[in-house]
Amino acid sequence: MTELAPSTPVQSTSRLVDVSALTDVIASSSKVPLEQLVKPNSQRYLSDLTTYGLQDLLSEPTILQTQSHHLTSSLTSLTHTSYPTFLSLHQTTNALTTSLTSLSTSLDSLLTSSLPALEESAAGWKDRTESVLKERSKARVVLEQHEKIRDLLEIPILIDTCVRNGYFAEALSLVSHANALAANASSSKKTAPLILSSVLSEVHHSIMQMLLSLLSTLYEPNRKLPALWKAVNFLRKMDVFGPSSPFASAPLHLKSLVTSPETEKLLEPIGDVISSEEQIALAFLVGRESCLKSTLESSGGDISRMTTHGGLDDREKEDLARYLKKFIDLWREGVYDVITQYSSIFLEKSSTTTSHSPAKTYPVAADSPISTTTATREWTHLYTLITTYASRALTTYLIPALSPSLSLLSMSLLPSLLTQLTYCSTAFARVGLDFRGILSTLFSQAVTKIIINEMHTETEKFISRFKIPASVSASSHSRNINGTGKSKWDPLPAKWLITAATVTLPPVPITPATPAAPTFAQSPPHIPPQILASYPPLAEFTNAMLSILNGLRLLAPTSILPTLSRMLDDEVLAKCGQAIDVYVKAFCNDLDGEEDILRSRVNGNTSDEDSDESEKQRRVIMAFGQVYFGILVPFVRRALVEGVYGVKLDASFEHAGELLPTVVMDWQDYVLEQEEESEESGSGDES
Repeated sequence: MTELAPSTPVQSTSRLVDVSALTDVIASSSKVPLEQLVKPNSQRYLSDLTTYGLQDLLSEPTILQTQSHHLTSSLTSLTHTSYPTFLSLHQTTNALTTSLTSLSTSLDSLLTSSLPALEESAAGWKDRTESVLKERSKARVVLEQHEKIRDLLEIPILIDTCVRNGYFAEALSLVSHANALAANASSSKKTAPLILSSVLSEVHHSIMQMLLSLLSTLYEPNRKLPALWKAVNFLRKMDVFGPSSPFASAPLHLKSLVTSPETEKLLEPIGDVISSEEQIALAFLVGRESCLKSTLESSGGDISRMTTHGGLDDREKEDLARYLKKFIDLWREGVYDVITQYSSIFLEKSSTTTSHSPAKTYPVAADSPISTTTATREWTHLYTLITTYASRALTTYLIPALSPSLSLLSMSLLPSLLTQLTYCSTAFARVGLDFRGILSTLFSQAVTKIIINEMHTETEKFISRFKIPASVSASSHSRNINGTGKSKWDPLPAKWLITAATVTLPPVPITPATPAAPTFAQSPPHIPPQILASYPPLAEFTNAMLSILNGLRLLAPTSILPTLSRMLDDEVLAKCGQAIDVYVKAFCNDLDGEEDILRSRVNGNTSDEDSDESEKQRRVIMAFGQVYFGILVPFVRRALVEGVYGVKLDASFEHAGELLPTVVMDWQDYVLEQEEESEESGSGDES
């Protein structure tokens, strides 16, 4: 509060020093708080009031009010004009207060924790900075050798790039450079730097990728000689199978290389230890073998599916023949390529090495007359490998495909396959693989099976026509006549065994029925006797046999003649003869029994009509048997032996069957018995 001077110059001479009583009076009589009155300025003003006169005291309120209004107006004006300054002053004051508080806290933390930690860090500065200085020294050395290190680190990347793009020679040069750096580092009697070991490890990985790439080339189909030659040459340069190679363990024994039965079979003729060149040759053959197998898989699957199917119709036989031709072509191309490629890559190089390189001999016994050179021994082993592979390719793929398939074909399809295989064998003969001897055996067996199956089929078909009725017993003479008069033999022999034009007078052979009747000795073996046309079953059977033999004429191996001749005699003609013999005897015995029954029913006599009918049936069926044994049997035998093979069928022929003569003799005995009975019956009728 501002002190105000009295308006008059009159001054009181007395001043109260202690104005506490006056303060209490004013506080009790006014609304001014006591705290305002006890302040020093208020006390000093109250003390000054005691020196005023009455007039000054009376005018003092007005003066104070006037000054109050004046001050209020000034403050209001100051507030309106300088309020930004007040606000800024307030903010600055608050910020200063906060900063001072934070400064005080920071100073406390500095004194209590930071300064002791700084003092401790300063004490261990040398120990902590020593390792850092060493690292900085190493970094400085690396920085100084930056160009050399960068070149060293780029070696694996460059090798990998060269391998992926096929620049194998450049990759091998980089490998040699890396090995030289490693050799220099080891020769300096210092431990090889870790970075060099890491680079060598990456180089080893890249060169392994190169090895896999070269080996995979050997497994790729349709690869020609230049690509395979390149792959094998780089495998030689890499020396991946040699004793000094990091990829091979020493000593190299075959047992460590055998990974499959196929590889084991290829290695059988070589021995126990093989050279690097022989191992590369083995890898080449295994790779090309895999390509050949994948090439033949499709056609081989079709052939296997057809052969396991069993019996084939004509359309399926043609399909099987087409599959076989395709398989043979693929096998010929694949195996011929492997043999010629192998010979060009390994045998020609080995033969050149044998003739020009100095000989290094293996240790041999002192008493051994011959010491084999290393090159000659290696060439011999390489040649053994390809010959073993060629034989295995023949016995593993071609022969197993042909053996079960040829016998399922028809005879008309075999000659073209034999021609194709003959040309194939002739082509392979130029490279030392002539398998025409195997073809002879294969096709002989196939022709034998086909002819035997076809003859068996026709035989069963022919025999099935001579069925004896179930109500007829060939050993019993007690017969029953059907009430309707219908014969149990339906149809009767005269209805189906002979033509209607010749039923009244059946043609029969003039000479006795023998396997080689003299009547037909001079007749052409390929023209059937005209008499067979009078008997439809025999004509059909003869045509069927001639069709089979005509198919045999297309491909008739001479080695199977004895087998076919015996089979024709015993399995075809003899069985058919037995069926006819049984059928004829059963019919005649049944016919005799019926005549006896008729005679007993008509007082011992039969009618002329019945007798004529029985005699006609007997005459037809006996003539049928005589024509079969006397005409058909010798003709079919001559058609095979003389017509197909051109061998004279006479007494000197050694390959006749054993069962057929017995069957023929049984039939001749029965014919003689029937003739004797007929003569006795005729003499009895005359008497």
